[in-house]
Amino acid sequence: MIENVSGFDAVYDEYFDMVYRICYVFFRGQTADAEDAAQTVFMKYLEADEPPNRGEHTKAWLIVTAQNTCKSMLRMHHRKAVSLDNVSEVGKEFGYNETLDAVMRLPEKERLAITLNIYEGYTAAETAKLMGCRENTVYSYIHRARKKLKKELGV
Repeated sequence: MIENVSGFDAVYDEYFDMVYRICYVFFRGQTADAEDAAQTVFMKYLEADEPPNRGEHTKAWLIVTAQNTCKSMLRMHHRKAVSLDNVSEVGKEFGYNETLDAVMRLPEKERLAITLNIYEGYTAAETAKLMGCRENTVYSYIHRARKKLKKELGV
């Protein structure tokens, strides 16, 4: 079943940070859930009958798989309760980032469009394809998100 180990290390090293950031956005900064989701994405890559070739196809496959994995985990109420004693530890490794904090509070589609377009460098057309919507819709998500961020951050 897990036969596709050759080249996996290179794919993991190249794309883990990107997959983790996408998962982190979906789970609104819950690092443990984001880590679980990212690990699940790479397990799916290993278990795939024919994993995608390296390059942009692999990157796109991982992004779509990360989105679907996160949505599935959220639907199944995968998120565990965090005790009040542990709340202060959540997200400490990243430190406080006012902009990232504001992005995390955006609605899901706006948050994802901003993450793919601004943080990952995809064009609006590529973002639309990955999100399964029209390019103009992505422009609308980005416009609304920027407007909200400017207002919230006082820029």
